[in-house]
Amino acid sequence: MRYLAGLNPLAKVAEILPLVKKIGDVKKIATWDAVGYVAARDVAAPHDYPPYPRAAYDGYAVSSEATPGRFKVVGRVLVGQFRRDLSLKPGETVYVTVGAFLPEGADAVVPEEAVKREGDYVEVERRYEKYANVDPPGSYVQRGALLVKQGQVITPFDVVGLLDVGVTTVPVYRKATVGIVATGDELVVPPIDPEVAAELVMRGKVIESTATLVEWYIRTFMPYVEVREKVVTGDKHEEVRAAVDRFLAQYDAVIITGGAGPSEIDHFYKLGYQGLRGFRMRPGRPTSVAVVEGKPIFGLSGYPISALHGVVRIVEPVLRHMANVTRGMGQGWTYATITQDVRGEMAQIVRVRLELGEGGLYATPIKVHHHSFTEVDACGVALIPPGGVKKGDVVAVLAYRDVRRLGPTLG
Repeated sequence: MRYLAGLNPLAKVAEILPLVKKIGDVKKIATWDAVGYVAARDVAAPHDYPPYPRAAYDGYAVSSEATPGRFKVVGRVLVGQFRRDLSLKPGETVYVTVGAFLPEGADAVVPEEAVKREGDYVEVERRYEKYANVDPPGSYVQRGALLVKQGQVITPFDVVGLLDVGVTTVPVYRKATVGIVATGDELVVPPIDPEVAAELVMRGKVIESTATLVEWYIRTFMPYVEVREKVVTGDKHEEVRAAVDRFLAQYDAVIITGGAGPSEIDHFYKLGYQGLRGFRMRPGRPTSVAVVEGKPIFGLSGYPISALHGVVRIVEPVLRHMANVTRGMGQGWTYATITQDVRGEMAQIVRVRLELGEGGLYATPIKVHHHSFTEVDACGVALIPPGGVKKGDVVAVLAYRDVRRLGPTLG
């Protein structure tokens, strides 16, 4: 059916999702290679972390019960060193750096600027409570705590959090594969001499850019999809069909750009696939989608802005469904309204949960007492200026999880 015969509401995309074959292949990969992949299972902490008290400050590890007091420095423990053989006697201390495990007999760290050192001795002038300047055992995560949810696109922040607590492999779905067919007798394909290209444009030719824009969007905002190949064809139907058939045999989905209107050059119509032909959207009304043996085929306009609208409204929701995505990656810096007061004299960066509301984006601070990215509900980090902020203030936020709703229109 030609698209002008009746435009479909965007919500109708949901009707074709059950026809799409989801990616079922699962593999286990190194955590440091997992950015952009979709978690195939929930990932839980295999143990408490840290397993022992860990210094959160450079200074001297002491027994809190012995403070204030005078301590003899009997060594040092640097981050990365494992000195569980070292045990402090009463009146002893060792110098530790941030991240180092405290030796037996120590449960607090006195900052080095807070002591008076004289030779091999340091003087601690006030009382320090247990776990002062220390990350206690299990303070990052406790065994069984959820770190990454199934269906979540793994971000660089997830990788940092997982590696922080010793999770070095994750189960992921393989990426969905796509082939793009750019159509049009008028297309000029770079690389070409820029001056020649300029002259050709003035004579009515078009430098291919729409399919390139579609490919860029997928690579940038849909890392769980791999664009395997892009070809440019003329408008001969046999040439287009050959490219589409080859891609259908090789990849999980096919995208066609150009020749989408109701003219004699209407590739999607000529291919004869049953599907949704045209949508109530502007621009991009000719955007179409069909499913052939579980594989979606998309028809997009040749105009860049129309094609982009089609990708965001139709292509992305369908491929998210195919790739098993329940939560995507964030899209960088934005602004949000803070939902709680955040006090402090110094500039801060705080982890936040992000939600879309009637007034825009809202950021709720997540209270943590460690430096890791292990909060599964965190969506980003907010920049708090010196002096803090009050509820209702607008702050800059680096969003590393997608806050858009997952409906078929990606609202």
